[in-house]
Amino acid sequence: MKTIHHVLDIDGPVDSVWSALTEGPRLASWWSTRVETAPAALGVQAHWTFSGDFNPIMQVTEIVPRSAVSWRCIGGHDNWQDNDFRFQLVPLESDRTRLRFWQEYATELSDDDYGIYNFNWGYYLESLRLLCTRGRGRPYVPSAGPT
Repeated sequence: MKTIHHVLDIDGPVDSVWSALTEGPRLASWWSTRVETAPAALGVQAHWTFSGDFNPIMQVTEIVPRSAVSWRCIGGHDNWQDNDFRFQLVPLESDRTRLRFWQEYATELSDDDYGIYNFNWGYYLESLRLLCTRGRGRPYVPSAGPT
């Protein structure tokens, strides 16, 4: 199966990046503004609202404080069903953080599908970087209405 992998260095401390990956209000500040979740812990689910058939439900499958958090998609988008997502944080000098991200696909998809998801992850990881460095990300804002 294919993997999407991104690496980015963030001009901010590990604690800032960690909170952006594990706290509901901060999660809503870089990926989608509509997420229902409890504080990150094993088994906790995050219900994301985007649009159409893309509303992933992610379950925390690994949590190593200030170091790594992993999710598994358990519903809300067929192409991501049973995919694993991992965020790994590495402290760097000068209060900077290296973020490594992987998405491991459970099933084969078309090259175009991978390309679209890869592009979108690049956008949203940049949104996360902006949140941690400038205090404001560029999350998706779903339209009002029923979910």
